[in-house]
Amino acid sequence: MMCVVSEMPYRRINDVEIYYEDHGSGEPVVLLNGIFMNTKSWYLQLKPLVSRGYRVVLHDMRGQWSSGKPDCASCYGLEIHADDLKHLLDELNIKKAHIIGTSYGGEVGMYFTIKYPEYVNDLTLIASVSEVHEELRITALRWLEGALSNDPRKFVLSWINDVYSDSFIVKSGPQLLERLVGLYSSGFDFRSAAYLLKAFLKLIEEPLTPRLRNISQPTLVIAAEKDRVKPPKYSEIIARNITNSTYTIVGDAGHAVVIEKPAIINYLLIGFLYSHPISTA
Repeated sequence: MMCVVSEMPYRRINDVEIYYEDHGSGEPVVLLNGIFMNTKSWYLQLKPLVSRGYRVVLHDMRGQWSSGKPDCASCYGLEIHADDLKHLLDELNIKKAHIIGTSYGGEVGMYFTIKYPEYVNDLTLIASVSEVHEELRITALRWLEGALSNDPRKFVLSWINDVYSDSFIVKSGPQLLERLVGLYSSGFDFRSAAYLLKAFLKLIEEPLTPRLRNISQPTLVIAAEKDRVKPPKYSEIIARNITNSTYTIVGDAGHAVVIEKPAIINYLLIGFLYSHPISTA
């Protein structure tokens, strides 16, 4: 399982070009993006994981940033992302991995674990949901309107107060908004973002909660205290329904907890990974 790699190519998976990164050596750790994230969004976790002897695999899901963006609603869904991930791991000769997802990535991680349990040594879910209540549906619809505007400023304004805590916004100052508007002004596809949001909203009719009992792998469930998008009640639902789960809340953090509180997140992740080594037997 030891492998030393640092390459950043594409693989054609299910007729879509998937951008991925493969860093370090050791037990594989797969980091799954939130809905508007890309691989660079994990930079605060990447170096600590690699420096502690893990092989870290990241990818932009179909519709995200550097990966292909098919123009059809039926081309997107949690199951489709899970299938893409399975084929990517096959291409990389990864038989079993630590799976870590935040927000949308956590939802993909749950689906992947349910459908392809043999690939999952353990699972970490950060600020994720297994079902969608009315307030979250309305939030997602507001984000969808932002994406459909094709206007980077309107788009960022549709979600910035949801994603970051008040304390992080105040500490960051006006430059946070301007930096994000600049980021989403180049290389971001609003049409595919709308498709991804519609894929997320399928959880209204097809919640994962009833299927969580099928997850037997050790699971770390992390909530963010000040998360206005997917508040701790959703993580509590997940933890209650996954038998072998550990639940924790990160204080004074918003939905983007991997960015707001990287030291705490990295401490939790590395401790959990150390506690669940991948058997080579």
